[in-house]
Amino acid sequence: MDQPGNKPKIFQDIRHAKRLRKTLLLLSEHPGETVPKASGNANKSQSIYRFWSNKKVKKTQILATHREGVVRRCVEAGVVLAIQDTTDLEYTTHEATKGLGYLNQTLQQGIKVHSCIAVSATGEPLGLLHQQTWTRKDRSGKKKERKKKPIQEKESYRWLQTLIGAEEGLAQKAKVIHVADREADIFELFAQKRCSNSELLIRGEYNRRVKEEMEYLLPMIEQGSILGTMTINLERNPKRSARQATLQIRGMKVTLEVPQNHPKPHNLQPVEINVLLVEETEKPADGSQPIRWLLLTTLPIDDFQQAWQCVEWYTYRWLIERFHFTLKSGCGVEKLQLQARERLEKALATYNILAWRLMWLTYQVRLNRDASCQVVFSPQEWKLLRRKFQPKNRSKKPPTLRQALIWIASLGGFLARSGDGEPGLKTLWRGLSTFYYLLEGSQLVSTS
Repeated sequence: MDQPGNKPKIFQDIRHAKRLRKTLLLLSEHPGETVPKASGNANKSQSIYRFWSNKKVKKTQILATHREGVVRRCVEAGVVLAIQDTTDLEYTTHEATKGLGYLNQTLQQGIKVHSCIAVSATGEPLGLLHQQTWTRKDRSGKKKERKKKPIQEKESYRWLQTLIGAEEGLAQKAKVIHVADREADIFELFAQKRCSNSELLIRGEYNRRVKEEMEYLLPMIEQGSILGTMTINLERNPKRSARQATLQIRGMKVTLEVPQNHPKPHNLQPVEINVLLVEETEKPADGSQPIRWLLLTTLPIDDFQQAWQCVEWYTYRWLIERFHFTLKSGCGVEKLQLQARERLEKALATYNILAWRLMWLTYQVRLNRDASCQVVFSPQEWKLLRRKFQPKNRSKKPPTLRQALIWIASLGGFLARSGDGEPGLKTLWRGLSTFYYLLEGSQLVSTS
């Protein structure tokens, strides 16, 4: 695991590096709690607030302490999915906070956040690669007016900027596959120059014009050859329950024409790209919408195995939504009562590290079932867990990380029944907070 605060070279003052480390340790023990409650006393909470309000501390410095470890893990992984998406942080009721802007076309106030996380080819969260924040002075303008603007003047330019920012430090060191949903179906993104080891995997939104005889993308791919079928497990989300889905995959190569309504069409050239149409073969029994994904990719799809690899990697896209969910619900960033946007952004940079760590811990249960818990927990911590859940066990051998995390999740409400599967993020962050209260109590008893 990283030690983000141990980066004195990033901060001009070594005390800032030490303060970041102490802040991360305090907040990580009680995720979701307010700063005063997580800190335990007024002095510690004031130290955290002073750190975020210090003008010599920059949010870029906080993020840089984390990114060093992210790049290292990406290089070790070899193949990395750079998954990006946008979310809103709402602070409408925080009337004292200065520097907020409009969210969408409502009167809600807050900050727009666009994040890119690194995920291994097997689905392990590796950390935050890039993040942008901005505010809107006005509510969104008319769609026709936005279309006339060059890409550099649109909010959608964030997708291109993030592609460049995510690759920083990774050129020729790891293969980077940029994954995004339909909002990233932007012609300039497909046309943009990338590193030689960089690929795109984007869900399509538009029935784009193509050079081929059928003229449009959807009629072309719907007549494409079937590469094969595969059954997958779909994770639960707000629109559906967890279920299995049998998917049929069609694929072909097409040439996308430059959009006719582009403000500067002469600056662009047609783009060759591979297309996959992924459709569920049967109507879901739970009444939810059947899967239908139009995927545009620069990855090869010469056979079913290559095509299926693209589909499998795209299924990891939901992890960026889990990251934002963890920031909001697990870390409570929308509950922060800070007086300026700049301070909120420094707090966000801090909580980004904690949100990734929570996700990383959750996926260790699935991915590293037999690893020792000592990669995360100290002897004092895992021994307390064992006394709590296995009081008659006198073994000196530490439990596995999976077992320790299941015990932690049990403190957060996970029942660990045979049909319950693995613990989720919510029970884990609740359990961590409860566990560290137990640990503090144990330490007080032992010193009294």
